[in-house]
Amino acid sequence: MTNKGKRRDLIEGLLGIIMGIGGLLLIAYFIWGDVSGLGSPIIDSAPTLAQEPIELWDAHEQAQEAAWAEAGDAQLVSASTQWQTVNEETLLAGADDWSFVFYSPEKETALDVVVSGDAARVVNQTRVWVAPQTMTEGNWRAGPRDALLTFLAYGGRAFLGEHPQAVVDLRLGESDDAGPVWAIVALDASDQSVFALLIEAETGQVISTAPQS
Repeated sequence: MTNKGKRRDLIEGLLGIIMGIGGLLLIAYFIWGDVSGLGSPIIDSAPTLAQEPIELWDAHEQAQEAAWAEAGDAQLVSASTQWQTVNEETLLAGADDWSFVFYSPEKETALDVVVSGDAARVVNQTRVWVAPQTMTEGNWRAGPRDALLTFLAYGGRAFLGEHPQAVVDLRLGESDDAGPVWAIVALDASDQSVFALLIEAETGQVISTAPQS
């Protein structure tokens, strides 16, 4: 099994314990896009020098234009980003790039869109057999800063201090019961330590957490 597969199995197991099957499917969808046949891998863009962070809503508008160019009825399903070897300062400074998933009901297709700097491009289109939930507008438009502050306050700060090589994945998506939610997962692959938080985007309420190890 690859390191990526081991990481995936570990996080699924931990989140399954605290959230049950329904919550596990939700998190798996947000993090890896594997629910209902919809694939949305996290895409690591090539590093760039002195690249300015881009706000979520600005990135969303760029991604939406790119998605609409392929499918005029495309609707937002999720947004995600990732930080590698991160500390509190770089986490709160913002994301250099974003990945989005859109869904076209007419084409029954999911579109993966990557935004980096001023460029947005559709990198993948996948036929979807079961329509995913699409996003409703709300407080998430302001970006993930408040969710990241909550993540840090609830144990993320301590985790990152103890695991400076950790990777942090953040994903926004729609849930059945809580509306838009933020899923934040920090992983240190060297010892497979994980810390995760699920947060309501509208209220900032913490829905659930996963332990550090």
